[in-house]
Amino acid sequence: MSIALQIAQRINALQTEQFPTEALDWAKTAIIDMIGCALAGAPEDTTEIVLKAAATPVSDGCVVIGRGEKLRALDAALINGTAGHALDFDDTSKSMAGHPTVVIVPALLALAEQQQVSGRDFLNAYIVGVETATRIARGVNFHHYEKGWHPTATLGIFGAASACGWLLRLTDEEMMSALALCISHAAGVKSNFGSQTKPLHAGVAARHGLFAAQLAKGGFTASADAFEHPQGFFEVFNGKGNFHPERMLKNWAEPLDLLNPGISIKKYPCVYSVHGGIDAAIALAQQHKLKADDIAAVTVIMHRRRLLPHVQRQATSPLDAKFSLPYAVARALVDGRVLMEHFEGERFRDPEVRRVMEVVATKGHDDDSNDYGATVEVRLRDGTTFSHSVPAPLGRGPEIPLPMSMLREKFMDCASRTLDEIQSAKLFSVLEALQDAANMKDVAALLAVQPSVSRSRTIH
Repeated sequence: MSIALQIAQRINALQTEQFPTEALDWAKTAIIDMIGCALAGAPEDTTEIVLKAAATPVSDGCVVIGRGEKLRALDAALINGTAGHALDFDDTSKSMAGHPTVVIVPALLALAEQQQVSGRDFLNAYIVGVETATRIARGVNFHHYEKGWHPTATLGIFGAASACGWLLRLTDEEMMSALALCISHAAGVKSNFGSQTKPLHAGVAARHGLFAAQLAKGGFTASADAFEHPQGFFEVFNGKGNFHPERMLKNWAEPLDLLNPGISIKKYPCVYSVHGGIDAAIALAQQHKLKADDIAAVTVIMHRRRLLPHVQRQATSPLDAKFSLPYAVARALVDGRVLMEHFEGERFRDPEVRRVMEVVATKGHDDDSNDYGATVEVRLRDGTTFSHSVPAPLGRGPEIPLPMSMLREKFMDCASRTLDEIQSAKLFSVLEALQDAANMKDVAALLAVQPSVSRSRTIH
């Protein structure tokens, strides 16, 4: 029996009616967070360019989050996925080493507008998608990630296809075809991090995941052995000896990956690898009232997996700043906080921040038990040294979840870029009780704004 068919059988065997309340709550948390990020990303240039180049508005189409246009379902998935990842503020998965929700939800939302889907079914489908993407990830990571693939796209696409396939009630054979189709559509490399292409990866994966499920529902076929074929997913994407299919097939939903190891909600609008460093630097700034002119040297100690080349370089543009550990830590030390506005316009050129950024060095370790923690050491010009360590950033999965009050604050801040405060608060309340929604079309309608009242972003 092929790998794709075995995965398809596991997807369809999931007892969704028995998903625990905790899983549904985490699903709502992730969906709230992603919708907020998409509302903030809707007016970004990245979203605008993709919309103009790739999508044609239609009168009876699907909602574009935070905008007034309506698009065909595949185009809506593309644009909403791109917008949701435009600011790199959306959640991450430990197993996947990428961003699952920003691929799964845009695909599901577009599909849900085409048929009667309850809020509970939407949540169930999302959980199915996360389980599929992360179980496949367990068989190829972290070699897949370190080789240079962007798992948000190359693994997230399976999450989108399986979630949509579950809503479409695909048979085992149809689900197998959808997964095999994804293999031919999976794409995205990390060399494009720091550019507008990274968020496009998410949008394309959402579109192609939905497309794969729709094709399979229509009877379209793909090779059953597309994973294990000598020229299939495993050999092409990971290479001989660098994949473990058995890990993909073990212990589905025992427990759900959404619960263990879980997903992480970001506090800062930048690559998650640097969040531990930011937390430690903010703690130092608050404890010691540091001044930029007094700082002689900064050393950030993190797992080597976090210290990839694109993370260690200094910021040269607003987008590049989102992937710059030196910039993020310098900003945290100087300002005592890291906000969305710090990655806009010319803020990355702030003289005090650049002065500190230039003296930031990194040191790697190989302790996998401390894969996202960080230590920041600061030496002042008078020789005084300070150090602070964090075992993991706040929001790093179920063990240290972001408090609901902070999630709401983040959502309201993100939503303020396209919605007024009353609209934002109403939407948050609806999403918080998503399991009670009778029809996701009604929820989707709350995500759109009229072009005449769209709130343009302000560059500080």
